[in-house]
Amino acid sequence: MIPLTECVNKVIELWRDPEIYNVALKIYGILPPLFAPTLFWFDAAYGRFSEQKMLVDRSFDGKWAWCIMELVSPIMYTVSMLLVGPQEWQPSQVLLYGLWMIHYINRSFIHPIRAPSIAPIHSVAFFSAIWVNMLNGFTNGIWNGRNSFSLSSPHVIGGLGLWAAGFAINIYHDSILFNLRRAKMQNKNNQKRYFIPRGGLFEYVSCPNYFGEVIEWIGFAILTNGSYPALAFAATTLGNLVPRGKRAHAWYQKQFKDEYPSSRKAVIPYIF
Repeated sequence: MIPLTECVNKVIELWRDPEIYNVALKIYGILPPLFAPTLFWFDAAYGRFSEQKMLVDRSFDGKWAWCIMELVSPIMYTVSMLLVGPQEWQPSQVLLYGLWMIHYINRSFIHPIRAPSIAPIHSVAFFSAIWVNMLNGFTNGIWNGRNSFSLSSPHVIGGLGLWAAGFAINIYHDSILFNLRRAKMQNKNNQKRYFIPRGGLFEYVSCPNYFGEVIEWIGFAILTNGSYPALAFAATTLGNLVPRGKRAHAWYQKQFKDEYPSSRKAVIPYIF
């Protein structure tokens, strides 16, 4: 039996291995062109599409599953930073780590607490999300631990501004959806199961929360001056949320028919 300390040291050695990192980057880089086209035709089984059957008929409680699968990324990011980063982090490393933690503390804990309910998450969607979040946190954390830049660089203000705008858009429009869900749960006599979201960017697109998250991670990629892991994350976000937004848009149109605003796009105002 291998001693525990020897096992831990081996894991640390592999975690720091540049070859492991490079392989992870290659895998991460090919994910968006692989899965994005399929998501235009098939619905990932969570949220309004949680009743989809995917290979096995097994789902998990929505709130707990959401918390666990989102928590994987900040854990991987933190461990990567601690293992490969310098003893004293540079200001840019602190900034990127802080933005990552703000996003994922919201996603892992605040989002499921604020949400009146979260639909069950299918086991395939759950484990797929964990796998992607492992790649995501590992590669971006390693990059940040090994790189730094001046906060006076021109790309910092633009990237940080986009990140903040995207984060705010996401939070605000999630709140509108939560309020709709909360009102429906409080009004037991209302026979309507679904409502058309109104206000903010909902007047222009069906999924402004997706639009905000896309902007957020494009801004993060700009902030890193185009690091490969951050670009892969932005591409993965686009490849996941844009097709899902298109499917959600079609769902709204089918659900509400002529009542649904014909001028709304799916994810990007005036464009898509």
